Amino acid sequence: MRVIFMGTSVFALPCLRVLLESENNLLCVVSRPARPAGRGKKLRQPPVAEYSLKNRLEIHQPDKLTGEFIDTLKSLKPELIISAAYGAWLPKKLLEIPQMGVVNVHPSILPEYRGAAPITRALLDGREETGVSFMLTDCGWDTGPVLAAIHERILPSDTTGSLQERLSIKAADNLIDVIEGYSSGQLVPESQPEEALYADKITTDETWLDWNRTARYLERKVRAFQPSPGARTLYSGKLLKVSAARVSLCKAEPGEVVLKAGLLYVGCGGEESLEILEIQPASRSVMSTAEFLRGAKMKTGDILGKT
Repeated sequence: MRVIFMGTSVFALPCLRVLLESENNLLCVVSRPARPAGRGKKLRQPPVAEYSLKNRLEIHQPDKLTGEFIDTLKSLKPELIISAAYGAWLPKKLLEIPQMGVVNVHPSILPEYRGAAPITRALLDGREETGVSFMLTDCGWDTGPVLAAIHERILPSDTTGSLQERLSIKAADNLIDVIEGYSSGQLVPESQPEEALYADKITTDETWLDWNRTARYLERKVRAFQPSPGARTLYSGKLLKVSAARVSLCKAEPGEVVLKAGLLYVGCGGEESLEILEIQPASRSVMSTAEFLRGAKMKTGDILGKT
């Protein structure tokens, strides 16, 4: 088939690679524009654009999906558009371009976790399973009929990063079978149930660790916000990001630091605490707790989370 691929983040890369290796005719790639990033605010290409440029694929990076650009895509006469983590709403005029529509790859089992942060929300909620859905895009947010859904277990050690990687590979492993099944009529789109669960974008306020919550919830929160934006707390008014932690039976008041045999524990709501394994001070790289304690003046009885 004559196919256009739309994607931006690293989640989309395995699907793009598989599509390139298939017998389908990849007409072009559409990605989001380069954005300022880092301390120097230098322009940085998103992963899909960087990969496409490196491999000399035809790529378009419009600021908006309107007018002249939609005419450009229409002139390519695609039979199908495939999207994965593109990161912007697709207008109706674009959806109407290919005769087979737009197949979107979404990292959840729809209608659960529609929206911007399905992987992170599933981890925060303590879910044991998620997956990948292949759906036909309509004018809503992840509301279109589903072609196929592939389930994946969430591991107790999963972070958003590790789970995203597995789901992206699972999506790529099934992509060609799904679009071939759809084009042949073997896969029939099924409407989603009306009841849905939404996965709203993560806000900065949500990244702060409330030490009055249980250790098990906070441990999930640490994993859910890895590799970014990081779970945050304050020590002596300075930002600390907790990068890895595990639940411990060490008893302490919520937010209270306990140093024992070179280990760092922080009290939580309930009977358990968090043992901090990795930490990132402001403007520094992630380090082990042992390395952090060698340079910090932290002591038992100090309180985290106060301004």
